[in-house]
Amino acid sequence: MRPALLALALVLVSQHASAQIFNPGAPPSFKDAELDKRFAKSKLNQALTNGTQDANCAQLVGGLMTLLGETAPYIHKRDENFYLDPVLVQALNTQLSNPRFPGTAYFIAMLRRVLIDQKLSQDWLDTAAALAPYAPAVDLGKLRFLADGVNPIDSFLLTLPVLRERYEIEVVRANATAASTAEALFRDTYVDREVVFGGLEFLDAVREKKKKPKKKKRGEPSDDEPPALIARLVWYPVNPNANSISMFGAPVEKPKGVPIAARLKDAQYVNLDQIPKGTRLLVRGRFWEYKKGITEVEVRDAQLFLDRDWSQFPVLVDPNATAACPLAINELTGTAPVQPGAFGQNR
Repeated sequence: MRPALLALALVLVSQHASAQIFNPGAPPSFKDAELDKRFAKSKLNQALTNGTQDANCAQLVGGLMTLLGETAPYIHKRDENFYLDPVLVQALNTQLSNPRFPGTAYFIAMLRRVLIDQKLSQDWLDTAAALAPYAPAVDLGKLRFLADGVNPIDSFLLTLPVLRERYEIEVVRANATAASTAEALFRDTYVDREVVFGGLEFLDAVREKKKKPKKKKRGEPSDDEPPALIARLVWYPVNPNANSISMFGAPVEKPKGVPIAARLKDAQYVNLDQIPKGTRLLVRGRFWEYKKGITEVEVRDAQLFLDRDWSQFPVLVDPNATAACPLAINELTGTAPVQPGAFGQNR
């Protein structure tokens, strides 16, 4: 049996087989455990449900809700792990945790509660909205998405860099015995998967032109899709020459971007009218089509979310506020004095 606690996935590593990217069996199931019962009785859970008037606790609760929102698009079916930006992981460990308060354990308990209930509670969402002035980084759109129900993707490990790497290995470098079927096998494995692609630049959003209806025989069902809003995005690979200087003054060549056409769902959690061109976004949807070499990508049933550069938020929560919050006490794991006879030692 797998451990009850979720593990933090700090980096996205390249995979060497599709079996390591996707779960071939049933998705993980979450049920109430001792940790969840303790969390339900904790003072912090009461603040999440009913709000708080303490300014220090407002910062702490708002910070935890910020982390929950940033995790929401990446919840997946592969395993019990979840993804959180490394900068936010560092903030969780240094700004929202101290010897008296295990912030990581509380955050995991919060995410477990959402996964057990299969949605974010309305009370938590209302609290996040009320505390938004104390937590300007909180993304209420992502929290509203979570309040409408947990809808896991297939795997957060299938990023655009990994997809391009797998194409290079499985198709471009396929030997003569496998070359004839490599493209088809790649499509069968990776296309028509629920994915999240992040680090994208927003170019524009345009409404499809209405197509002329195809002639159908009498009684034949129509398969024409109604015109949808198409978001045009682009993803740029990491530039290996970013810090290089040409000896002859010629401009350093930049990697070519990968255009992404996202056919959007009607239900969106960002206001597209207020997103300027050049905004950094992530797209969540069904990976539908690509051009050879992964030079262009199409995503359908797509939803857009802000994808912040967290290196621009040096302080998520003031550690002094965490220390001063009367709710920031350990009600989950007990205390462990540093002397013989402490927990986990022979008595």
